[in-house]
Amino acid sequence: MIDKKIKLVKRKKQYRGLDALKSVGIVWNGKDQDIHERLVNLLDEKQIKHTDLCFSETLPIEGIVNIVNKKDFNFWGMPKNKNIEHFINTEFDLLIDMSLSTSLGAQVIRSLSRASLKAGWSAAVPDYFDLSIDVSKNPDPRFLVKQLVHYLNAIN
Repeated sequence: MIDKKIKLVKRKKQYRGLDALKSVGIVWNGKDQDIHERLVNLLDEKQIKHTDLCFSETLPIEGIVNIVNKKDFNFWGMPKNKNIEHFINTEFDLLIDMSLSTSLGAQVIRSLSRASLKAGWSAAVPDYFDLSIDVSKNPDPRFLVKQLVHYLNAIN
């Protein structure tokens, strides 16, 4: 079902360095709030607009607006929540998936996202990322974000 929907997604792939980004979508796990805050602070310093989508089974998290869990997806993994659909359809310059999630919902979000560049971890199966970081030796969102920032700074 995802493969059929991917064929309908229209997006313009474009690699931009960190300094050239205007908008970023961040998919993250609620238990990783500390590294999420550091990433958000970096984006704020660079005046890059960001939208977050947080996976959390223990709702709510203080100060976090877009929180989703498995109840926000139907049996086939398609979003039932309008915030998820809006997030997927937003044409971000960059999608960062730091969730390290293998859930069907996370796969749907990263596969159907209209972001110009999708960045995440290489162990994701299937891998829908344009920029994948190998985290097999250190499967930690902190390591992933540090590496992503390094490589995005290297892109001109």
